Amino acid sequence: MKKFFTLIAVAAMAFAAQATELTVCDGEDTNGYVPIYGYYVDTEGTFGQMIYSADMLTDMVGAEITGVKFYTPGINFSGATLQVGMAKAEKNDFEDYVAVEGATVLGTLVPNVGDTEMTFVFDEPYVYEGGNLMIEVRVVETGTWKGTQFYGVNTPYYYSFYQYQSAWSSTPSKYHEAFLPKATFTYEAGQVTPPTPTQVGAPRFEGYTEDGITGYGVTIIPTTEGSSIMYCVYVEQDGQWVLVRDWTEYEGTEKEIWFNEENARYRVEAYAYVGELQSQQVAYEFVVEYVPQVGIDEINGGKTVAGVRYFNVAGQEMSEANGLTIIVTTYTDGTTSTAKVIK
Repeated sequence: MKKFFTLIAVAAMAFAAQATELTVCDGEDTNGYVPIYGYYVDTEGTFGQMIYSADMLTDMVGAEITGVKFYTPGINFSGATLQVGMAKAEKNDFEDYVAVEGATVLGTLVPNVGDTEMTFVFDEPYVYEGGNLMIEVRVVETGTWKGTQFYGVNTPYYYSFYQYQSAWSSTPSKYHEAFLPKATFTYEAGQVTPPTPTQVGAPRFEGYTEDGITGYGVTIIPTTEGSSIMYCVYVEQDGQWVLVRDWTEYEGTEKEIWFNEENARYRVEAYAYVGELQSQQVAYEFVVEYVPQVGIDEINGGKTVAGVRYFNVAGQEMSEANGLTIIVTTYTDGTTSTAKVIK
């Protein structure tokens, strides 16, 4: 939410920006590993990383972030100096157990035992230009270990990652968590205009299937911030590409398309543009080999669907699919499957 600013004349007409706050992942679920693993604050280099998706942070695009706060029932570890950093994250989660490199160091904090908020005030503001944002909290001076929980939301995907070096192992221990901590950002809105690109990168494709149950998904992801995407879809018929979806425009961080035609070969073409600048046109081809249709009352591969639940990217359940939605299907044999769709 944008706020109006009041101009106050004091001696030499100084202008001060008013800080605004944005809170994301406001939940009562708890996790003891991120943003920092309290049991290993006695080990230098222990750190946690969290990826907050671009759609959570749209109010801050072009702003200067001046601080971030995490919430806990109470800090139990003591004496550790924690360092906070941020970086743009090209990927969406930590399914690969690989940390995001290149975090910009922004400030430090020594939490006190009993604190219910862990608040970092940045030494220098971080300019947020859009996209997925990674926050890193790292132990830079060790303290006395003790387990500590943090509030947030459980999620269907691994949006958090943590690492530490155990005295009993020669290699770091790496884990990921289906959880995002509740975070409040302090920022000064409208102070920075994102830079205008001088060239536009071609979009990239990510394709995947969910166990042959929900079809084949193709995600088109822009590589230049603020670019718009044009795409079209062909299907192969008798050795020829036939246009089945004419050139269509979309704006945003990504576009996901689902294909449910059994035993069909597809080609998706796309390019990006900003104003008069245009990227190279790229293409992605794939084959959908076997896609049984699934309904609530249908039997799929010997399984009967018992129910379907819908979640947003923050892990909050919804009554129906809306926007970027994670669909969890439960079968009568107790197994589940998940799919990510855009409605």
